[in-house]
Amino acid sequence: MNLMNILILTKDPLEGHGLKWIITSQLRDIKVDVVDDVEQFSKQVKECAVDFLIVDLDLWASQDSSFLPLQMQWLGISSERTFQTAYRALKHKAEDLLFRPFQPEHLIKHVQQARFRLRNDKEGSPQLKSAQESMLTYEDLLLAETYPNTPVLMSAIVPSNVEVGSQLVRALEEFSFPTTFHVFPFSDFVLVIHRLVEHEELQEGYRSFFASWKSQSEELLSIYLYESTEGKSMRDLYQKMRRFQERIFYDGYDILSVELSDLTWRDLDPFLSPLEQRTWIEMLEKQDLKPIREWLEQDFLTLEAPYPDPEMVRIRLTSVLAQMRRYMTAKSISNGPIEKHYHRLFQDIIQEPVMYHIIQKLGDFTSKLMNETSFHEEGNANFSEKVRAMMESNYWDSNWNLATCAEALHINKSTLSRKFSQSTGNKFRDTLQEIRIREAKRLLKETKAPLEEVARLAGYTHQTYFNAKFKAATGQTPSTYRFD
Repeated sequence: MNLMNILILTKDPLEGHGLKWIITSQLRDIKVDVVDDVEQFSKQVKECAVDFLIVDLDLWASQDSSFLPLQMQWLGISSERTFQTAYRALKHKAEDLLFRPFQPEHLIKHVQQARFRLRNDKEGSPQLKSAQESMLTYEDLLLAETYPNTPVLMSAIVPSNVEVGSQLVRALEEFSFPTTFHVFPFSDFVLVIHRLVEHEELQEGYRSFFASWKSQSEELLSIYLYESTEGKSMRDLYQKMRRFQERIFYDGYDILSVELSDLTWRDLDPFLSPLEQRTWIEMLEKQDLKPIREWLEQDFLTLEAPYPDPEMVRIRLTSVLAQMRRYMTAKSISNGPIEKHYHRLFQDIIQEPVMYHIIQKLGDFTSKLMNETSFHEEGNANFSEKVRAMMESNYWDSNWNLATCAEALHINKSTLSRKFSQSTGNKFRDTLQEIRIREAKRLLKETKAPLEEVARLAGYTHQTYFNAKFKAATGQTPSTYRFD
């Protein structure tokens, strides 16, 4: 088997030999040389058969001239986190740029990728048809006007937790896709570019990868696939894929979608009209959570493509929150917990990536706000009516039960259970269950929310448990009921 020859240029020979040890101790069939002088480096590159370079950019002269050979794979390292350093690496087509201190596994990953491309190139593998195709870099996506020689399929892969980014990149690099591909990790998603030969085969490959990921990780993925057969630059295609990532706001996670057209947003007035503002104040004054939830669902959860710009929807959500602030001011509600909850909700509206999570949190806050005022204003209300009103306000919370209701009322839970049963003839648990099933029926008929989301909005943590309870109560599964 042919050796892979690596040459390291570093200002610190001790560091260079440390990098050599890291590489040779973990990878076989690799020969590593270390130099600490640019002149010696240039001489060895010309006289020896070098396959991959690791270059300390801190040794690069201030002039813009390059001492690197054309079409040579190389990795930059540096201690200077400056734009000039990053730009030099991009301009001269570095595979990547690692800033000290960097993790050894990041170095090993790039060496493995370089060895893989080198072997395929030498063996004539169909995975790498030409040096030009194998040298896509971040510069092609962010700065240059590079055009693909063949049609490409691009995928934007968005994890629900960015902390699994490294795991996701490894899984992609190790997966056996049917054509050559390039993996470009970004801070919030991973872009993969394939040379497109047979789109159905690639789509099937992604379905297999999607299933494989689910078997090894609890974190969810959303994958958007887009084919480009037109003469568009890699930079334009990158911008298109980044826009698809914004669809997470509506789609949520755990989807694989083949996109046939560019993503466009429709217009939306982000502010509540005077009539809508008055409607909100009236709903809050009546302290009736049901019409508030129905309004939120109708205004936000029933949106269909083409969707409005997510940023416009966020502004509209803050307009709703502003009506709640007006209500709090009018009622002189400013205690610590509610105030903290309000500010936390504002941050969620701005930062939470998925819209229905925001709607759920908005409903949670509204419920707590209602509870904060109801017991002061309706101290003489009938006990059972008060408890049932609390059920109507909190049924959506899967953690809300007899104990939490009793705690809110400052009585023992056994006393609450006994008094409620005596007053209504029904058990507390059965009444709460009836309310949750009633709400689930309404959501199934009036919205297009997925079954998992219906279960969550109706107060069930697990869809399997929800399915069993729904069928026991109605004699039908949720899916059958929705389409009956």
